[in-house]
Amino acid sequence: MSNNIIIVILVSLLLTSCFKKDEMIPAHEPGDVTTVVIPMTRYYTNQVYFNLENNEITSMNDRSIFDLNFGCSDTSTLIRLNTANFAMAAETNFKNFEDVTDTIGLIWKFDKSDGDIDSIALLNWINIVDEDTSYNNNVWVINRGISALGVNLGLRKVKFNKLESDKYYFTYANMDNSGLVESYVSKNSNCFYTQFSFDTNESNQTEPPKSDWDLLFTQYTTLLFTDDGIAYPYLVTGAIQKYENIRVALDTTLIFSEISLTDTSKVNFSTNFDKIGYDWKVLIGDVNTGDLYYEIKLGNNYFIEVDGLYYYKLRFINFYDHTTGEKGYPTFEYQKL
Repeated sequence: MSNNIIIVILVSLLLTSCFKKDEMIPAHEPGDVTTVVIPMTRYYTNQVYFNLENNEITSMNDRSIFDLNFGCSDTSTLIRLNTANFAMAAETNFKNFEDVTDTIGLIWKFDKSDGDIDSIALLNWINIVDEDTSYNNNVWVINRGISALGVNLGLRKVKFNKLESDKYYFTYANMDNSGLVESYVSKNSNCFYTQFSFDTNESNQTEPPKSDWDLLFTQYTTLLFTDDGIAYPYLVTGAIQKYENIRVALDTTLIFSEISLTDTSKVNFSTNFDKIGYDWKVLIGDVNTGDLYYEIKLGNNYFIEVDGLYYYKLRFINFYDHTTGEKGYPTFEYQKL
């Protein structure tokens, strides 16, 4: 054996001895399968926020106790409607409240349920170009929609005046110009949005802090389509995902009990707010007789990615209270992968 070969062997042995032996990494163990009942109640009155990691309802409120959502991030100028109430808004061409006396000719708009910021109703109240900010100062008419019991919540005329020092300033009144109020809402950096009620003239922080929730169970307005492809707004009942740091994918081919972490690479994830949405159930029966019931699509498997770190699988298994048979109690099972 040549000296060169001996030297190579000795160096290899020395280098090998410098490394620790590979440590055995324990296999990933998925969490337990957990079943959860969400108490929206018969008329879908409640909005319910749920935290997947802690397996808990973190907040619950009546869907009708606010009208507007004001964006709270440093750069946000977003103002969203309470779509749980089927609210809509229309921009007028007038600068003065007195000039707006009715709704004739107004073009009503809804917030798109997927969260697209270019498809919200109250979009053009502010314009920012480079470092220049301007306001159109037009009067908006907001149809507040209907309550869970079908009560018409009425109209308000609103002017969004400015956004300054993390405060949204606005003025609103009834259609006959009575009840004129000047108000403001401060950004809450702990939350995505702060809520405001025309009834109480107060901020109403129904949405919990960002880290406290993953899914919101609520009614919301979405667009459906006729057989001729014509879009129309409709009030649905379902689940909205958190506005940031969550992605959702739908699979209809796998068996829920057999889904594992490796399956997350086989699906396409979406950041759309309404990716889980409402159509994990289907209405069965005769509309004319009123003999209707909801049937769950047990083959709908949802993958949920949280913070790019954790994955869950989830499917719905019921929509009725298991003791009373009353609708409005979405029931799902989920597991951390």
